[in-house]
Amino acid sequence: MAKLSYLFILLFLLLVSCKDEKKVTTVSKDNVVEQTAKRQVPELTPPPEKPEPKLSSAEIAKNREIFDYHIVAASYNYQKQADAFKERLYQKGYPSIVLENNGKFRVVLQSFNNKESAIKELKRLRKLNKKPDLWLLRQ
Repeated sequence: MAKLSYLFILLFLLLVSCKDEKKVTTVSKDNVVEQTAKRQVPELTPPPEKPEPKLSSAEIAKNREIFDYHIVAASYNYQKQADAFKERLYQKGYPSIVLENNGKFRVVLQSFNNKESAIKELKRLRKLNKKPDLWLLRQ
């Protein structure tokens, strides 16, 4: 009985799939030009324009210096090392700045005025990037 029901289901699916037959045009040497002329080519759409940033990187750096809490990705003794790491982060999609604090050059991902918001974002970034080496700096 079960085999018979499976047979009916298979038969039903076969009939349903054969219902929408598409017309297939054979291409021969005689009608290649005609078929090519009838082919529809999708129109190219221009890429969407990127909005210009409202603030320059210098203005962002100046504004970040007034915040109290910073999420730090790395700390270096030399400016050149910090700038190189900052560029690697930028290539991965993380705009960052370099802050100098007590002779150390800190690569800062984000800055906050509120400690709770900073801790919440720090936990989110650690989980997202699977990197426990992000830390919070208070100035």
